[in-house]
Amino acid sequence: MSSTEAMGTGPGAGGGLSAPELLDLRATMRDRAVVAQARVVLAERLRCHVGEALQHLIWLARDLDLELTETAALVIGGRQVPGGDEEEEAVGALVVDTAPRLGRDRSAELEDVLRRLAVEDAVGDAELLAGTPEDPVARAILDASQDCASLLVPVRDAEGRVVDFLNAALNERAKDLFGRGAEELVGCRLLRVDPGTALNGLFESYVKVLESGEPYARGPFQFSTAQNGVARSGRLSARCVRVPTGVCVTWRYHDEEDRVRRRLDRAERLAQVGFGEWDLVGDEQTWSPQMLANYGRTPQEGPVPVDELPKIVLAEDLPLMEDTLHTLFSRREPIELEHRIMTAAGENRHLLLFAEPVLDDSGRPVAVSVVSQDITRRRYIEEALAETRKEFLRQQSETVRERQVTLTLRRAILPPDHELVTVPGLQVAIRSLAAESPARIGGDWYATRALQDGRALLAIGDAAGHGLAATAAMARMRMGLLGLAYTCEDTAQLSCWLNELVSDLEPATIGTALLAHYDPGTQLMEWTCAGHPPPILLRDGHAARMDIVPDPVLGCFPEVCYSTMTTQLRSGDLVLLYTDGLIERRGDDLDERIGRLEQIFESSAAEPDQVLEAVLAQMGHDRNADDTTLFAFRVD
Repeated sequence: MSSTEAMGTGPGAGGGLSAPELLDLRATMRDRAVVAQARVVLAERLRCHVGEALQHLIWLARDLDLELTETAALVIGGRQVPGGDEEEEAVGALVVDTAPRLGRDRSAELEDVLRRLAVEDAVGDAELLAGTPEDPVARAILDASQDCASLLVPVRDAEGRVVDFLNAALNERAKDLFGRGAEELVGCRLLRVDPGTALNGLFESYVKVLESGEPYARGPFQFSTAQNGVARSGRLSARCVRVPTGVCVTWRYHDEEDRVRRRLDRAERLAQVGFGEWDLVGDEQTWSPQMLANYGRTPQEGPVPVDELPKIVLAEDLPLMEDTLHTLFSRREPIELEHRIMTAAGENRHLLLFAEPVLDDSGRPVAVSVVSQDITRRRYIEEALAETRKEFLRQQSETVRERQVTLTLRRAILPPDHELVTVPGLQVAIRSLAAESPARIGGDWYATRALQDGRALLAIGDAAGHGLAATAAMARMRMGLLGLAYTCEDTAQLSCWLNELVSDLEPATIGTALLAHYDPGTQLMEWTCAGHPPPILLRDGHAARMDIVPDPVLGCFPEVCYSTMTTQLRSGDLVLLYTDGLIERRGDDLDERIGRLEQIFESSAAEPDQVLEAVLAQMGHDRNADDTTLFAFRVD
């Protein structure tokens, strides 16, 4: 039986892999085995960790533009993959020679790279280093170089070919990508401590400089290397010259320069600050990208010439621009100028310009250093804030005038607290307090009137809303009730008429009211509650809410029949009417607040004026929240 049939993949198998799928699986497993063995082989050659060897393998594949598996096959050189059985050997357990497909030149190139990466016997390195004569030329280069510098002495094989370089000396500034300096690198081979020189082509270039004497320069370019399984990369510039004992290499990593440049670019972009220079002698200009962006210029268009700068400035700012430039060039003084321009795209911009002349020894300007900042957004914000402030002041002024009108109207409508209609058999006290905040003055009202039949009208109400509109609605409700009261109809009918009146008001409004008729002869109180808080009765030292029929507020429904309630009062009874400004507080329960009012009412003195003072003091009255009106009367 074949292996395919044994695995259940032949014809008639009830599942499993087909023959092509099995071959693909074997190929994948074989590729992984090739890469794994290549890591071990390369690690042995380089005497490094297998993780570092894998990194070298990846670099080799990239350098030769090959697949990783093909590179690994060349590394192990056709060795048999461990673990393959006879069937696997028949289908390719031995790594296929890929040289014909790659071309002999590329294969030879790879073998040459691998040869250079291999670590030769380093027993003679100490003798080579000790036998290297003093090289004044190399020492002069190392001492004079402002970059990292190293003297590399060639290491040759038995046939005289250069297989590596030995770090014979380094200057004080020399550091590699891993931060190692002269103490760690002197006496070490180049390919061992920096294999990236082979993978990036530097090693071949150094050998060419040694053999031809022609100097070599490269960079900046992206350079990568690795040590102990750790890879590092950065932008590098390198120079190499021949000296009597070998070659001197100088190099510079541009990481810090790149960081500074990125920070500067980011700072320019975020702050919208651009830098530029006008060379007046050579008639050349240099602007940073943000400087071009501030003036709406593309890199192709380039900077704006000095003499053409006034042409793009808005006409209103042109005289100031010309005067400022005169100060710059004639008086040779630094300038600061805010101006507006029109870009080629038709966009208006506000720019802040700082310029300073650069003078020669004779005091003549030879260049101008320029800094510009786009402050368009800032000016738009300032203009918007100015308009907002102007609108706020206007509204504030209107609010003050409206409050004055509202207070004047309120005083004209509501009589002073001490000017009350005398009702036989009753002692009456009123406290009507307008909100101190102009925006919170509301529609509280009260009314008392002696009727022709001997009864007295006692009423309290609250028109919804605040400000002048609420005060106007309050005036209509109160005046309408006083006119309707002469009919001597019961409080239910008066409430119906008052509801119709409120429903017809323009603009539409709603309100609450409590209307009561008191008969001094019978001490009978007939009353109607249209959505108003319940009155509180104090009798024999006990205070309690009076039972009410929950009729709707005024203005909600055009046709409503209200109820009349009757309460028989006694001598000594004290009744308290009030508006919601006394009991409503944000976050507090309304029933708890009324309960608190009952407790204060119960513990107060019997005189109505004293009762009202105690209630206002102990209920925590907030004059900023809303109007508050209290109406108390005692039966004699």
